[in-house]
Formats: sequence, structure tokens, C-alpha cells
Amino acid sequence: MFIAIRVFYLIALLLFVLGTIIYFRAFSQRVPGPRRPRTMTVSYGMLFQLIGLVMYTIYLHQAPFLGLFQGFVFASFLLALLFLLITRVLEDERSVGIIVLPLICLFQLVGVFTPLQNVEDPSLIPNPWFILHASVALFSYGAFAISFATAVLFLLLHRQIKGKHLGLIFERLPSLGELDYFTYRSVTIGFIALTFSIAFGVIWTQIHLGKLLQGDSKEIITFINWGVYALYLHSRFYRGWQGKRAAMLAILGFVVLMFNFVFVTVLMSRTHAYL
Repeated sequence: MFIAIRVFYLIALLLFVLGTIIYFRAFSQRVPGPRRPRTMTVSYGMLFQLIGLVMYTIYLHQAPFLGLFQGFVFASFLLALLFLLITRVLEDERSVGIIVLPLICLFQLVGVFTPLQNVEDPSLIPNPWFILHASVALFSYGAFAISFATAVLFLLLHRQIKGKHLGLIFERLPSLGELDYFTYRSVTIGFIALTFSIAFGVIWTQIHLGKLLQGDSKEIITFINWGVYALYLHSRFYRGWQGKRAAMLAILGFVVLMFNFVFVTVLMSRTHAYL
């Protein structure tokens, strides 16, 4: 069964790589062509991901994000889903695709070539509070990844406009205002989801350990991450931060997030080594 799951994950990865190539080629063309062939490649990749995730859940009798690296596959799936949703509101999604699709491929790559494993912690299986905590957290990661993509694009476009070198990026990207708006909306959605995830995690910890926090390194970095995004929203609402400063803060938040999700989870965390 593990071989079959890995085959579905591998097919999904190949489709996402193909989608990345298609998006980079489309971005280099003045006339983008129809959107559907690009998004359909991502959709088919998600379909194979979903089959693998369902098989994983049925075979191991656990949520499809409890393994040490399994969370990367689930995060890749959610990020692909959010990307397809955002393509419905963007007039030209190519610019976002050339940043988001490589992230989807990277997350999927980690899940494909690392061991699938069963988590033996009885406090987690089945536990609705933990499932809510983990799944909502991964959803917030997807939203923050979208905000990272639009913030990077904002800085690239801002640099071209300021330097008066209006080339390919200027022709292909949405306006600065639209990129700033999508960064703000994505950060807002991710921040709300992360807040709920933290609350669910506190409830789960209180029920099983009789205390609100475990004092784990990942908890500490998560609160720092929450603070960075809270500062982003506070600065925007009360100090009028928009544009370049807001974009840099959104990028900083995602860098902290990736440090927490990858480095802290794998090497430093004691109680969050399963996600």
C-alpha cells in the first residue's frame, strides 16, 4: 500500500513540475493563451494527491498530516487548492503561478522521497481538537504562501517602476495596488486561521496535559510568527503601512514560518516532531 501511495504522490509531483514549466513558458509570452490548460495541470495533480491522501488515511487510520513529512504533502495540497481559488479572481494568474507552483513542488517533493510512517501517540488518534489544530495551521501556511508570492511580485514591480526600467515584469504583473491588496487579504485569512489553530492547540494541550502550553520550541516560534503577522495588520490599520514596507513585513513573516515549519519541526521540536 505504501508503494501505491508513493506512486500517486510521485504522479502529482510530476504534474506540478509540468505545471511549473507551463507557467514559466506562459509568463515569457506576450499573449498568455487560454488559462484552462495551465490550471487543469494543477487540478490533475491535486486529484492524484487527494487519492494518495485518502489511501494514507484509510490504510494508517490517522489524519493525513501526522507523519513527520506527511504534513508537507497536505500543505502542498492546500496551497494548490488556494492557488486555484485565487486564479478565479485574478485577471492574469501567471505571475503568481511562477512563485506558488515551485513552492507546491518543493512541499510535494519532501513528501514523495521521505518515509511514510504511523504516529504511535495515543493522544492524537483520534482527537478532533488536534486534527482541527493541525489542519487549520496548514491552511494558514497556504494563505501565507500566497501572500509571500504577491509580496515578492510587488517588490519586483516596484523596483522596475522606480528604476524606470519597464520590461517583462511590468508588462505581465497586475498593478501595485492589486498586488498589495491580495497580500493584505491573504495575510488576513492566514492570520485568522493561525489564531484559531493556536486556540485549538491550547485546548488540546489543556485536555491531555492539564496545562495551556508545553513550552516547546515550535510553540515559541509560532507565537513569534503570529506576532509578525499581527504587526503587519496593526501597522496597516493604525499606521497606514502599505506598499513596500508592508510587502517586506509579509515576506519576513513567511521566512519565519518556513523556518518554523521545516527547521524547527525536523531538528528542534520535541512535541511537534509529527507535523
